[in-house]
Amino acid sequence: MALLLGIDFGTSYFKVGLFDAQGVQKGLGRVAVNKASPHPGWSELPVADFWRILGEGLTAALAEAQATASDIVGVSYSSQANTLLLLDRHDQPLTPLVVWTDVRPQPLEPAIEAFGLSSAFQQATGFRGLAPGFSSVKYRWFQQHEPALWAQVARVMTLSDYFTFMLTGATVGDASTAAFTGLYSNLQNGWWPEALKFFGVPRAFLSQPLRPGTVVGRTTRRAQEFLGLPAGVPFAVGAIDHHMAAIGSGIAQLAEASISTGTVLAALILVDAVKPVMNCYHGPHVDQRFYRLAFDPAGATQLEDYQRQFAPHLDIAQLVALAGTVPPEGAAAAKTSDHPDWKHAVAIRNMMERISATQRDLLHQVQAASTIRRVIATGGGARSTSWLQINADLLNVTMIAPRCHERACLGAAAFAAVAAEIYRTIPEALDAMVQSDREITPVAATVAIYAKKYPRAERTEPIS
Repeated sequence: MALLLGIDFGTSYFKVGLFDAQGVQKGLGRVAVNKASPHPGWSELPVADFWRILGEGLTAALAEAQATASDIVGVSYSSQANTLLLLDRHDQPLTPLVVWTDVRPQPLEPAIEAFGLSSAFQQATGFRGLAPGFSSVKYRWFQQHEPALWAQVARVMTLSDYFTFMLTGATVGDASTAAFTGLYSNLQNGWWPEALKFFGVPRAFLSQPLRPGTVVGRTTRRAQEFLGLPAGVPFAVGAIDHHMAAIGSGIAQLAEASISTGTVLAALILVDAVKPVMNCYHGPHVDQRFYRLAFDPAGATQLEDYQRQFAPHLDIAQLVALAGTVPPEGAAAAKTSDHPDWKHAVAIRNMMERISATQRDLLHQVQAASTIRRVIATGGGARSTSWLQINADLLNVTMIAPRCHERACLGAAAFAAVAAEIYRTIPEALDAMVQSDREITPVAATVAIYAKKYPRAERTEPIS
């Protein structure tokens, strides 16, 4: 049995997926990531825990697939942005993995704020401004607050750089993730010397950023030691999570855009050139194009918060299904319901609509001059037909729900399939492995209701 390994390094969960060459999911391991917070605002993952979680996920996926690690013929990943660690000259970790949600450099130095708002920075990176979560900002923090530690540093790596290095020995990473560090220039397709100088990071410390999907070699014996993965498995670098989820959902194949309803809300399209747009981020795609991404941190966790606080006797799927019975006009338009949880249905319905309105605004931000008629849904919200209908009506587009729920894992598996030479190109792999499960079209009457209920914000103009 030939299996393709696609790993999704999520912030809350690591997901380890095993797929066949047709994109059918054969096994999945989903393991919670429990971070440490030794000081207020800090968020860290011990390196030993990183490998333990991955190992547990792989063991679970192999058990479900009724396979062994020797069946794996290719591997790639989907990465979170800006999670980092520092290594010494012996390639030993000097720090735990410092997670992107860590805000120890808060507040930002005025010089960093000014640099992030400069025209040169915006043109090079394709986004505006820096925040405490950016790895570049944390490098500066280590230099200032832990100079003795920084003096021992020989390498700085993102989570995906480190994973690639430990499994293959190659000091490379993917440009999709590198583009979120504040150190990468989309104009130069590589590290930006001006930013490296500003943040005091020698080029020799960094891994070489490669276009997503680039095959870098094969796993070494360290892959067996750290993950239980045999040596000799072809390996391709991956992409940042929202980008990879869009790839694994069939962006360009099935639709012009993708939206994600998960821990973070996001909208993504592909563009031919980087032109800075307010509240949007850019990075390299698998071809000569770029992704344009906008996101909002107020994601679907608000449903989980409501469920824990007000409806612990129901799970999220039950609440969402119940909310689907509330009409778009609201509870007042519905027939009297004797359901004991009707008030929860109304509350969740309103929450789902507000989240979809945010998705519409995010899509509006990234859209620019492009026409969007079909949108792929990713994340937990894509599993609900009623939520897909809300999206279709509020966005006034056809919503596409791909067959596989773990789209980031599937996108990584498609990269792995090319590394394994099952397919020649990534588009060929995606054509074979990504299929639509269903399409949801907008209902004109409901589109009109939502247009009045949730007026659209004005379009965000380009920065320059």
